[in-house]
Order: sequence, then structure tokens, then C-alpha cells
Amino acid sequence: MSTHQDTDEIFMVPVPRSQLGAVYRVLAGPAAEQGALAREEETIEVPGQGSWTASMVGRLEADLEIPAIRALITLLAQRAPVPLTFQEAVEATGEETRLLRAQVGSLTKTTKRLFGSPTWPMSVRYGEAGEAVYSMIPRIAELWLEAIGRRGG
Repeated sequence: MSTHQDTDEIFMVPVPRSQLGAVYRVLAGPAAEQGALAREEETIEVPGQGSWTASMVGRLEADLEIPAIRALITLLAQRAPVPLTFQEAVEATGEETRLLRAQVGSLTKTTKRLFGSPTWPMSVRYGEAGEAVYSMIPRIAELWLEAIGRRGG
């Protein structure tokens, strides 16, 4: 009678970068899976945006390839819950105002594609002069920073 170890062959399977973390979690075994599943079930309400989960934050982080928006979300996460004005975001990202506006719009398209609705991991409100002011709740910030840490920044 052969054992499981006797039949374990190694297979090289191409895995999209965005799914690599999920593959490692599965390979880590049942204890790690249970911890990951418990976290993914946690639902966090983002004011004005809707419900977010750890898995949603991870999917967005893995899929989002727009450097200025990654920088904006990371900055919000690092300073959560302190708000950031659009002008401060322009200065912090080094992006031109017009380009950053367009890229913020692409975040809406990305989340709609990923989650079926245009939801952001941060809240946005508009000041008296109509300027956007962004903020992030600490739990979402923690999940984002963990996700970029797993990727290596």
C-alpha cells in the first residue's frame, strides 16, 4: 500500500500574481485557512461606500496597478482616520491635478469590475468649496497595509 508521500509529485503551475497569496494560504494548511476565512468573513462598513471585507481589500490591492491611486490609498491608510484633501493628495502623489482626477475615476471603474459596484475603501466628502476630502477607517487601513506588506510594497 502506498502512502500519500510516495505519490506527491511536484507540479509547476502558472499562477497570476493577484492569486499567489490565496495559493500560499491554501498550501499553508487547514489552520491557516481557518484564520484567513474567519478574517474574510469580517464585514467593515465604509461610510458612504458600503461593506468591505478583508478579501475585497486584498483583491483590490492585488489588482490595482495605478501608482498614484496606490499611493493615495496607502497614504490614507498610514494616516487613518485623519482626512486628506484632494490638493494634499496631488502634492503627496506628485501627480498633476487633472491626471489624478482621471485616475481617481479609474478606481471607480476598477472596483465596479472587481466587485460589481463602484465602491471605494475610503470615504469621500466634499468641502464647502467643492474640494474632495478623503478618509479611511482604521480597520480598512490596517487591512490595506497588511496587503501591501504581503506583496512587498
